[in-house]
Amino acid sequence: MKYFIDNKFFALEKKILSKVKTIKNNTLILNFLINRLIYLVLKIEKILFDKRLNKDPNIIIKKDLDDLYNFICDINNFSDFSDKQIVKSKKFVMEKEHQNLFQKLWVNYNLQEFKDERLGRYIKRIKINKISNLIKDKKIVDFGCGHGNFLMSAMLFNAEKCVGIDYGSNSIKYAQKIKNKLFPKSNISFLNRSVYNSKLKSEYFDFAIQNGVFHHLNNEAKAYKEVHRVLKTGGYFWVYTDGGGGLRDFTHDLFQKIMLKFDNSFVQKNIRSIGLSTNKEYHLGDHTSAKYRHTDLAKIKSELKKIGFKYVRQLEGGFNTDFDYPFVKDKYFKEKFGSGDLRLLFKK
Repeated sequence: MKYFIDNKFFALEKKILSKVKTIKNNTLILNFLINRLIYLVLKIEKILFDKRLNKDPNIIIKKDLDDLYNFICDINNFSDFSDKQIVKSKKFVMEKEHQNLFQKLWVNYNLQEFKDERLGRYIKRIKINKISNLIKDKKIVDFGCGHGNFLMSAMLFNAEKCVGIDYGSNSIKYAQKIKNKLFPKSNISFLNRSVYNSKLKSEYFDFAIQNGVFHHLNNEAKAYKEVHRVLKTGGYFWVYTDGGGGLRDFTHDLFQKIMLKFDNSFVQKNIRSIGLSTNKEYHLGDHTSAKYRHTDLAKIKSELKKIGFKYVRQLEGGFNTDFDYPFVKDKYFKEKFGSGDLRLLFKK
């Protein structure tokens, strides 16, 4: 993948990760480090989403990462102030770790937050992308539905039937609980199943959704083939996958690699303790712990064409924190986001 960042970042990443290996397994030290990373995530986010920036973001963020390296060099000096040890993280197993992580993150929204933050988000996206006609009176399936926000939003546009599958049993229970409160009589079902083997009818659904899930999988192609199997010929497919090549992706991946050394439950508990909004807690938990497989528009179009999908058009996120290249005007877009968010509409 092509990166639009200064090559010096890769040498700096290697230096930082080498120093992280020396960090002592000490609660105080890890608290220092987590809080420093939270600060950096929030600071870098401010830089990346500032469209008025008139200075190359490579220069600004390079200095922040140099400071992070120096900070990591220093913090081991304080290990004698605490003898509390934490459990080290086990070997990172991609799908298992993501299953555990997202079950913890998705279920933290209360009912009002779910309505405002999650339903409101997808109601807007359905409207601005003018896809309500692809939803009305249609059968819809969501592969990796999480807590069900997309499907419940679709019900407000008169979908005939909605089926969500997810490998997280806690996410499914949460989705069912919210559905019973907000849409008690609607034809929505949530199933605890694998996206590789959904056990759903072939050629049955009119509209399918893969909203930021398959880039966390070991075998994306197998999951896309399963979507193709259950979708009717002529049916539409909403795809959201992570682009790459910019500072946002580089820093995201770096922080995730740093946190691999430590017990994730400890990391998430620390994030939840500092008084952030639920939505920001979710994104920080994701940013420091989830592993992404990055792509670009040409590659995802090529891969899905092989499976049997036809590219229709690019879709818009619609929020200030979305970075969709055709819709966001920013002098430093490529340096910041590379390929950007890839929200795409395909057809079988």
